Amino acid sequence: MKLRLLVAVGAVAGFLFLSPRASAELITLQLDHTVPSTVSVNLGGTPISNVAPGPFSWSDKNDPPNSSFSSPIATFCIELTGTITVGGTYVFGVYAPEDAPTIGSADKANAIRALYGNFYNSAWTNPSFKGDNESKAFQLALWELVHETDATKTVSSGNFQTTSTAATRANEMLNGLAGGLDKYNNSDYELVALIAPAPGAKDQTPGQDQLAVRPKSVPAPPAALLAGIGGMIFMGCSRLKRRLTPSTT
Repeated sequence: MKLRLLVAVGAVAGFLFLSPRASAELITLQLDHTVPSTVSVNLGGTPISNVAPGPFSWSDKNDPPNSSFSSPIATFCIELTGTITVGGTYVFGVYAPEDAPTIGSADKANAIRALYGNFYNSAWTNPSFKGDNESKAFQLALWELVHETDATKTVSSGNFQTTSTAATRANEMLNGLAGGLDKYNNSDYELVALIAPAPGAKDQTPGQDQLAVRPKSVPAPPAALLAGIGGMIFMGCSRLKRRLTPSTT
């Protein structure tokens, strides 16, 4: 009995620690609309005209819907080379920002989290929102943090530049990141990168990488897992004790 109990506990532990990780989370989204205004930017010396800034409004087309996200879903773009079309459906892989190829580092991801912590406005998720100078400046500041190679972060010079009317406000945001990471960490949402095409997905339609916010998930504490294994051991030991106790009848 004791040997069987140890084997059973070992099997459970082995399954938990050696079982393969689940594949990346996927979400299928349809682009409903973008804001009507556009901006012109310069990336690495190449002018890019009539770029739609965020927020982009999406519908969840998962069946069933992805419960990790709350509708409506709004995103901001982090990739200037891809294209997406209103009415188009795209399968995105869901990743931590630092794992997005366009971002690629924890320092850059934390600067972006600080931008969200200080300046992100949840009202931008409203599907009826048509964009304003603040949301446009936020998008420009985000592109600067993603694409700038200079140590100084300003949309007025460097690898990423713009002469948009929102440039002044974007620079104010870039100069006002202090304390934003703490605000983000204490918020009730988390920032995720949406990558398309999603590695491993059947649908490999090219898209444009985005950032989205969603409610923070609450992981089960490790103590719960240990308590479950402990309970198994206790029950097994109790059964063993009862079997070994001589009968008095």
